[in-house]
Amino acid sequence: MQIFRTGKYQISDLEILQEVQPLEYAERTILKRLNFLIGFLKKEKPEILQNFILKLNNKFIKLLNNSVIDTTFEKDDINDDFIHLKVYPDLLFNALNYYLQLLKVDTKKNWTKDKIKVTNKNYIQSFLYHRYYNALVLTEIIERNQAVKFFKDYIDSYVKSISSEWRKYETLEEFREARIPQEGDPPNIGWVIVQGVIEKGKYPQRKDTCMWDDAIKELPDVELKYLAACYGDFQGYNNSNENFILTMSHTVVEGYPYCDCIVHDIRVNKDLTHPPKEFFDNMWQLKED
Repeated sequence: MQIFRTGKYQISDLEILQEVQPLEYAERTILKRLNFLIGFLKKEKPEILQNFILKLNNKFIKLLNNSVIDTTFEKDDINDDFIHLKVYPDLLFNALNYYLQLLKVDTKKNWTKDKIKVTNKNYIQSFLYHRYYNALVLTEIIERNQAVKFFKDYIDSYVKSISSEWRKYETLEEFREARIPQEGDPPNIGWVIVQGVIEKGKYPQRKDTCMWDDAIKELPDVELKYLAACYGDFQGYNNSNENFILTMSHTVVEGYPYCDCIVHDIRVNKDLTHPPKEFFDNMWQLKED
């Protein structure tokens, strides 16, 4: 087993175009998460639900430059599964509008049917900004530490709820092999990752770049950016196998030169001790072009 460095990334990759169907993607990500969050609040903190709805809706109104959605748009056009969100049509309308604004959708396009091309930067901002402002509004309602803990609990529950969508792996070796590009595979653009050697049930990864971080540089609150962009990885790795546990002390989003990740297989080794900085520094030459 060898150490590999996979992926490639340049800041200009943020301007690469990709195709998306705006309504389909909004339902699969933005609205699905917001619907889950409202349901989670209703169950766990019902006393702040109405205040959260009011403040989040007002936040979107302040962020909006104009309306992309035609006023004839009906909430009935939205997936019936969003039983919590559809109770609040104004919030649904403004959440969608803000998402479309972030995508920079041409108002002349039929965004409910057509596929459009958007930059990687706008694509990433369209969902991470939503997560960020969901967390920010919570900090404006309850004490910050409580809000952060609650948002983490929500992310854990949400990511676990979509576990069936994750590819499953039986071993760390199988999981690692899937991260190594095969001959002819396109490179993973955005994340340059040092794929370490598995030893004693521990699989190290050092993520040297993060396109998501560059896309959301303008957002000021580092802790909330971490919640929006990084925290879901903990449950995400566990979704691949219930015995996989991620430990991670530092991330690019928090201002560190890399994300230091260890995926532990607790069937092999229950010790979740995280290696020191020197271990990750020595995995591969730092700041390599």
